[in-house]
Amino acid sequence: MLNKLNILILSNLYPPQVIGGYERAMADYAKLLHQRGHNVLVITTNAEEYTTNYKIPEPAPIVHRSLYLCGEWTPQGPQWYSPEPVLARIFQNREVLAEELQTFQPDVCLAGNIDFLGLELLEKILADGIPVAHYVMNAGPGYVPVLTPKSKLYQYITCSDWIKDTLEQNGHSVKTAQTIYPGAAVDEFYQSELPPRDKLRIAYASLVMPYKGADVLIEALSLLHNAGMEFSATIAGGTLNPEFVQAVKEFVESEGMQDKVKFPGALSRQELKELFRAHNVLVFPSRFPEPFGISQIEAMAAGLTLVTSGTGGAGEIVEHGNDGLKFESENPLDLADVLSSLAQNPEEWERITYAGQQKAMSIFSQAHTVDNLENALLKLVALK
Repeated sequence: MLNKLNILILSNLYPPQVIGGYERAMADYAKLLHQRGHNVLVITTNAEEYTTNYKIPEPAPIVHRSLYLCGEWTPQGPQWYSPEPVLARIFQNREVLAEELQTFQPDVCLAGNIDFLGLELLEKILADGIPVAHYVMNAGPGYVPVLTPKSKLYQYITCSDWIKDTLEQNGHSVKTAQTIYPGAAVDEFYQSELPPRDKLRIAYASLVMPYKGADVLIEALSLLHNAGMEFSATIAGGTLNPEFVQAVKEFVESEGMQDKVKFPGALSRQELKELFRAHNVLVFPSRFPEPFGISQIEAMAAGLTLVTSGTGGAGEIVEHGNDGLKFESENPLDLADVLSSLAQNPEEWERITYAGQQKAMSIFSQAHTVDNLENALLKLVALK
């Protein structure tokens, strides 16, 4: 029987306040650790401007939205507030955290994204003798290497080997770091029968932003459309850049594809499952180095064929031609060729899809992830 822990989870955002997969992953870990009998307290902010229709499944851990962000995410990128309000908020956050630590008495802290919270909070936790496992799902941990806490009680967990390698290349010490793939709720998305492959029914499920490559997919679809290939596509996801989405929609109309391509916006978890049930291919066309890409796993579990640019950690999910397909990032012609090859080789399409589903269920399940995460937290506590 594993020891039951008091686990503090620190995150700058927490569902239903969401930007991407980082927040959803931390919420899944909080829920699953809570379900395993650990006492879990989530401390986060109340950034209502990032509220989505994400539904937190019950039973859920306790969440205190008592911290303050010191900046914001904009179409131009992350921006800190001016120094005076930042200093005031950092002070308030330290005061709030000190009270929470005294009341909750955590055995360990699982930290997620600390952007716009500041390293001071982690330093306060470590100063109280509480180990910190920092789960890193960005190219950096939120601070420059010289500021890394000098404590054996502070360790990185990375969401991919690519993240771990990137941290090391940028000067962060990864001697005690380990990779634990985020995994996905594969049982929730699993479909026993593979979707029909009567035609290409293509899904995109991510932020609709330039760096995510939705425009690359749209350009590839225009090539298929002009070649007379039958398909339908759904571009699902929210955005921080409405002008970009509008430009993509205008391109779709200019190409005469408005009856083939739909834009439903951000989807809830249930709506995402319904999206996957109605499609047979997920295109993941990101043009920037992805830390991982959980939506790829969810789609594979649902029986969709994954076609991915494989940038960054996303390249660790599938083996090209075996359990998924890769194309050259930012190359719509290559993407169009890969998509058309599926329709032209139905038996190979089915084989690749089935292998991808089996891989998602066996290697990338959340149960497997939380087993590893739980063991990592217990080992860290033992260092005290």
